[in-house]
Amino acid sequence: MKIKLIILLVLPLLLTGCLNDLFDKGDVEKTYDGPTVVGFFPLQREATLASGATSVQVQLIGEQRTSDLAVSYTVSSTSTAVAGTHYTITSPSPVTIAAGTSTVNIGINLIAGSLGAGQSGVLILELQGGDGVEASANLATARVIIRG
Repeated sequence: MKIKLIILLVLPLLLTGCLNDLFDKGDVEKTYDGPTVVGFFPLQREATLASGATSVQVQLIGEQRTSDLAVSYTVSSTSTAVAGTHYTITSPSPVTIAAGTSTVNIGINLIAGSLGAGQSGVLILELQGGDGVEASANLATARVIIRG
């Protein structure tokens, strides 16, 4: 009986060293230490013509800058949505991430009645980067699926 009691008292003490690994703080205290890059967020989104507008965010990944950062992007030739027919972009390239900030939005107006019910078009944006800051290879393409 005493052995069982000792085991019950000692076993939790032996496992407390494992608790730090089991309940670690994950990425909460980690910081990004790679090269400064820019990327899209989200990489894909859906928008209906009824919503009238949508946006895609360009994010600075790394330390904020002390001066404005102009970031260029293009509309991919593989887009099936047509500029002026299905959408208009209200934030022409390049967009500017203001000094001391980390994001800027690319505004997209959706043209009502340009697609029928059940139809869709895809707008594909490709990020080039700018001012010595490259586009992240994994975050350089955003897809906006426009639904009628």
